[in-house]
Amino acid sequence: MQNIIAVIFDFDITLSPYFQQEAIFKRWGINADDFWTESSKLMEHGYDMEHAYLRNLIDYNRKDEKFALNNELLYQLGKEIDLYEGLSKKDGQKSIFDDLAEIARKNSTDDIDIKLEFYCISGGIKEMIYGALKAHNLNFKEVFACSLDEDESGKLGYIKETVGHTIKTQKLYMIAKGVSPKRGDDPSKVNEKMDSFRIPFENMIFLGDGQTDIPAFSMLKSNGGRTIAVYREEIKSDGSIDEDKTLKSYQKGYELAIKAGRAEQLLPADYSDGKPLKMALLGYVDEIAKKISRKK
Repeated sequence: MQNIIAVIFDFDITLSPYFQQEAIFKRWGINADDFWTESSKLMEHGYDMEHAYLRNLIDYNRKDEKFALNNELLYQLGKEIDLYEGLSKKDGQKSIFDDLAEIARKNSTDDIDIKLEFYCISGGIKEMIYGALKAHNLNFKEVFACSLDEDESGKLGYIKETVGHTIKTQKLYMIAKGVSPKRGDDPSKVNEKMDSFRIPFENMIFLGDGQTDIPAFSMLKSNGGRTIAVYREEIKSDGSIDEDKTLKSYQKGYELAIKAGRAEQLLPADYSDGKPLKMALLGYVDEIAKKISRKK
């Protein structure tokens, strides 16, 4: 019986209001715009987006000891990352994850135990994401993201894996088939033919915000899954919403996700009580859980 619901998140701008690399730039004391401009120049020479920024990180890391990085430092820097309201369970805070688990529990019966699993598929850095999840006391089944290896000197020297665009759809298939690199599975197992999935696509909910999420939105939506695009509300220094900048974020999301028919909803990224995003997630989990119970 396929009784598992998977809630799958992108990371930057979907779970965190800022790009995770900001923690690195802050440590280095460099301007973020300069770094991304340099990375864009690499893209002009044929690099894809993920390889470009990772190559730039490695180049910085090699050229001066003050920029030195290793995976342990990336993990620790990840602990400095903030998440949107309503997500963190740090210091005993109530989180949307508690409410989602309660819905699964309420829909469970003596005959069927509805289980809920959380995943992250991101073009960010795996070690930093795990650091952030640890700091906020969040338990994700698996994180699929870019990873780096260290050279003989113990500094970052090699790109191991990148995740972006269509690779995100591959990771959805890995979740569906129960292929777990964290557990030690060979990723090539995703290509094996299976009579049934551990988690059918119709039992999945995917949340993302940008261009790299488009293939995942499209694939999951066409296979009966639920999709939510989010956008960041831009905040002024006095704490109020900057409507002009927020409108631009909304319009960009609308063009990418709603107008193009790739996502069902476009909502501001705020997971706190009473907010539309929380209501949508609670509703989808409840809907899928009831569907599983009816099938039983």
